[in-house]
Amino acid sequence: MSTAAAPGESPVPDPEGTGIRTLGYANRIATWDSEFRYDGRIRVPMGVKIKRVGYSYTGNGTVDVTAIEFRRGQGGISQEYEVIDLTFLDDADLITFTLRGDLNVDADARPAYGRKYRIKVEVTLDNGDVRTAEPEIEVLNGAWQRTDPELTGRPFSRLPWDNAWAVAGGNSQAGFGHVADNGRIPGDKFIIDLVNLRQDTASVPSNNSDHVYYQLVHEDGTPSHYTPKPQVQKVTGHSGSGIANKLLLPPIDLRQLGDRPGYYRFLVWPQSADPDGSPSRLRWDPDKLEDAFQLGSVYYRYQAPRTVDTGLHATVKTTTLTATAGQERWLYPPFVVRNTGQRTIGTVRVVFTAPAGLSFLEDRVAFTRWADETREIVATGVLSADRRTLTCPAVPLDLEPSGPGKDAWVALYPALEVAASAEGQVQVGIQLGEPVFATGQDTVVVQPRA
Repeated sequence: MSTAAAPGESPVPDPEGTGIRTLGYANRIATWDSEFRYDGRIRVPMGVKIKRVGYSYTGNGTVDVTAIEFRRGQGGISQEYEVIDLTFLDDADLITFTLRGDLNVDADARPAYGRKYRIKVEVTLDNGDVRTAEPEIEVLNGAWQRTDPELTGRPFSRLPWDNAWAVAGGNSQAGFGHVADNGRIPGDKFIIDLVNLRQDTASVPSNNSDHVYYQLVHEDGTPSHYTPKPQVQKVTGHSGSGIANKLLLPPIDLRQLGDRPGYYRFLVWPQSADPDGSPSRLRWDPDKLEDAFQLGSVYYRYQAPRTVDTGLHATVKTTTLTATAGQERWLYPPFVVRNTGQRTIGTVRVVFTAPAGLSFLEDRVAFTRWADETREIVATGVLSADRRTLTCPAVPLDLEPSGPGKDAWVALYPALEVAASAEGQVQVGIQLGEPVFATGQDTVVVQPRA
């Protein structure tokens, strides 16, 4: 199992079998908000449990804080951890946990604009094994003056802590490690509080902040359908520590949106403008994942009942194609769908998957229908970070049942690129529906470049 990197990290092989897989964490904070948030996953022998979770309070490599275990979804504002998911595999268990607590990394970093710390996380299992991870956090100065170096005083989004943001229920930090089995995220979980230490200071760069970009991203790198791209959010920037300008995102229903279960990061990119109104170079770039502040997370565990029968049935006719490693022309594997049920297949979710060496080129899929083969229809989708999964949440197949004298079909053909590293015989897959009612795989035989 591989994973997209958390903000500020480079992709690395998945360590969950021998260490801790980092799902996400509070990667960038101001000295005002010296707090730790971390979400991780470990693979353990069957039946093995977590005995102890600790972390480094000062970022000096010494694990000197022990967290107390809380019930799943209980929430709290002290040094605590929760096991938020336990998945049983054939030969192992997967344990997903969330960890929260205070830090002591709030020293003024001037003359630099910030300082980086590695926070050691240590999980001790009841079989004696010890797992560790060391996520790196960046701590930004919470003060600015005109004589400081240029990067000092960049805008930042605060990491909500304790009950300081006066939200319903009192727990301002409940948006990190939030459990939402039914997919519903209440409107008091994700808080945006935009601070610009230069706000309204005349004649200095980056002296006005009035918006951020934000996005909700699945653990595999696929954006939520709620935010297929980073979204602009108007919010009033301020230079002080008051909470009057905080903004709460409205309720979000991941299940209704058609999002897949799993772990999601809530990412924010603070923005600022120069006195002439142009975007400041001190803002955080929404086109760069490493510029994001992770301010929250949610774990969505919904599973449809296994007895559900949608009444939809189809076959997928597939084929075998040949390609050359590194070829310049695009590859269009065709999937021809026929309705073998009694009901019309209307608008459905379609997911395409590609193997290593192949990647999707567009966040959309083209298809044609039996009624008019010359008319090409396009349905939009979302690409995963590695471009090997294309998820189209609403493809209007409108496919009538086939039968005597009626051969109704729809042909879908996503665009693929063949990398120079591709080799051998590989499969490109398709899944129809949620829950899935039909699947298929085209075979691609990749020949080496002459």
